[in-house]
Amino acid sequence: MRRRRRVATIVQHLRPLPGSIAMSTRISSTLHSARSHNLLLEIATLTGHSDAGSPPALSGWAVADDRGIFIRVAQDAEEQIVHFELWDNDPAGRRSPPPSRDDLPVEVQETFTIDAPTGELAFRERNGTVRNVFTVRPGRYHARIAGRQRKMARERAAAGRISNGRESYTVQLWPESASTGNGLVAATQHVATTGYGMFGFYDENEDSDHPEPEITGAWFSATSRAVDVRPMCQLPEPGIRFELWADAPPGDVLHTGDEPEVQKRLKFQVTQGSIALYAVAAGSEPGAFSLPPGGYHLHLLGYRRSIMPTIEKELYAREISPLDDEWKRTEGTELYVARFWPEHDNGEPEAAQQWEPDRLKAIRTWAKTNGLAVNDSGPIPPTIIAQYDAATP
Repeated sequence: MRRRRRVATIVQHLRPLPGSIAMSTRISSTLHSARSHNLLLEIATLTGHSDAGSPPALSGWAVADDRGIFIRVAQDAEEQIVHFELWDNDPAGRRSPPPSRDDLPVEVQETFTIDAPTGELAFRERNGTVRNVFTVRPGRYHARIAGRQRKMARERAAAGRISNGRESYTVQLWPESASTGNGLVAATQHVATTGYGMFGFYDENEDSDHPEPEITGAWFSATSRAVDVRPMCQLPEPGIRFELWADAPPGDVLHTGDEPEVQKRLKFQVTQGSIALYAVAAGSEPGAFSLPPGGYHLHLLGYRRSIMPTIEKELYAREISPLDDEWKRTEGTELYVARFWPEHDNGEPEAAQQWEPDRLKAIRTWAKTNGLAVNDSGPIPPTIIAQYDAATP
């Protein structure tokens, strides 16, 4: 049941050896599908403020401003393929490792400089939804955008034919200055397709016939190479966020200040560096998240499960179609986070009460001074902690 290939995500984290010569290395990448509107595809760099507004005037095919990157596509389609790549420095002349579309000729290319104050990149869609797709360290980046198969998409549009998944763009990012250290390395988020009341992820290793998790009545079941999750609702569809950390994350790093309703700490084995998402009825998404082969601590967390039956019931009571934008806006409300860090780091996430109170107070004061919404008590959102750490020595 894990066969059908869909849009995939690859994240690779490579650490240079001490004393090695600095070379251009791809640190992480993610492959997503986006939906353009009125021939415009917007990749927003989230700031924590309200970023919506009229798009800038495009004299060419792409432009960047303090809100992000705007691309004039050749044809509106349900799937514009966008491949994000994070490099340690300028990758000019280097071919991307798989997955990539380097075998397709580049038809247009531009390089810009963008600010990513929160490190979050997102698609801003026609219904107002902001869908986070890739997270990097906060900072200032060079961004090289390359477009492929635009001519073919334009010809198909003239003939009245749709080219879903053919027109594609690569966004290569590398920091203006070197960024190293511990903490969050990379993250990506998907909407999970459910089937028979569950979805899951597993270690991709075609050479191994590893047993699948048992079917139980619990909210999850797992082996060392696969995890099944049983959300409260199949519609609206839940979200799944994968995170790779360089070391054990602090206990205060939760999601948008919410406390998890369920959580479990596990061990997970990655044999060939790739994890796939799957739903029993819909097939698999190979390469949904990739990380270096090895053993990992896995902290699995579930958020906002208890409110979902009420949300689902209310939408059905108002006879809102599951194809309506209102359903789309609720996708990912029920969220699961799979947080990985290397098994050789034996640390467990710090308990929240072990954090220095003065540090938390300083972060809240800094956030409010800079106009960011922050809670007065409880966990601080990880994006605000990351911004504070990037802005203060």
